[in-house]
Amino acid sequence: MGPGCANCPVLKTSLFHSLTPEQIQRVGCVFRPARYRRNQILFFEGGSAQHLFALHTGLVKMVKSLENGKDRITGVLFPGELFGLESLTDLAYPITAVALRDCEICAAPREDFATYLLTNPDLAIGMVRFLVGELERVRTQVTDMSFKDARMKVATFLLSLLSHDTPETSGNLSLTLPLSRQEISEVLELSPETVSRTLSAFRREQLVAARGRQLVIQNRASLEAVAHR
Repeated sequence: MGPGCANCPVLKTSLFHSLTPEQIQRVGCVFRPARYRRNQILFFEGGSAQHLFALHTGLVKMVKSLENGKDRITGVLFPGELFGLESLTDLAYPITAVALRDCEICAAPREDFATYLLTNPDLAIGMVRFLVGELERVRTQVTDMSFKDARMKVATFLLSLLSHDTPETSGNLSLTLPLSRQEISEVLELSPETVSRTLSAFRREQLVAARGRQLVIQNRASLEAVAHR
């Protein structure tokens, strides 16, 4: 087990949290740590799917190529998340992964991880549960995009960041937006102008205070009410 494994957010997830010290040691032999610079590509759409990844620190964005030649951000990954799981079944990655910030990421060759699952049936069952959870998360995301209006979408996005970056200042919750207004608009399927207008409305209503990408949630309860209205 590497020096950073003891506090690894990935090992605290539902998939790994019940592992014994011996099993964790074996996971550490499968996953190998590496550092990635901001804007570095971890894997690209159509590239050979050889590894799956565990995000230790930093942020990663997922990007999909569209038929018109443009790229679309489909999501943002935070510490503790697994990605590149397509490598377990597919020959090529269906999406591109790019480091949004300097990152520490562990990678496991798909053959080694598959062997680990075969020799650890409890974890294999946990992986099935994890993948079912991912399917439910995607269904929820599709529902959010289909039925929520702009205010609900932006409020939901801001609240999704709180579990990952929530230092409290004088009773308020502070966070740094990981994406630009343009990028947020891509994720939420809104125009950049709509995102900016919505954030401005939240500021006038004293739900949030913002300066650049620095944001303070001033009234979490009211923001949650907007997200679920």
